[in-house]
Amino acid sequence: EWSYKNTSLIAQSYMLAATSHELATTPMEGFDPRRAMEVLRIPDRYAIPLMVATGYDYDEPSETPTPRLDLKDIVFEDEFGAPWRK
Repeated sequence: EWSYKNTSLIAQSYMLAATSHELATTPMEGFDPRRAMEVLRIPDRYAIPLMVATGYDYDEPSETPTPRLDLKDIVFEDEFGAPWRK
């Protein structure tokens, strides 16, 4: 829908503005929009196309690094599963 596409542009502007005020942001995926609407008491005539987490960045990195996949498992060339050559 048209409004969902425009929401991405607004979110980008919001994230840039927040960064200029030394706030960290990240768009969120995998949330339950129906549950969010219930918790936030948003009427059914509205929708939540995306969420943006906003807060202050950590001064120090986490002591426990998060696991990362190897590039060979997530980057492909020409088609899915084809090894990527630099």
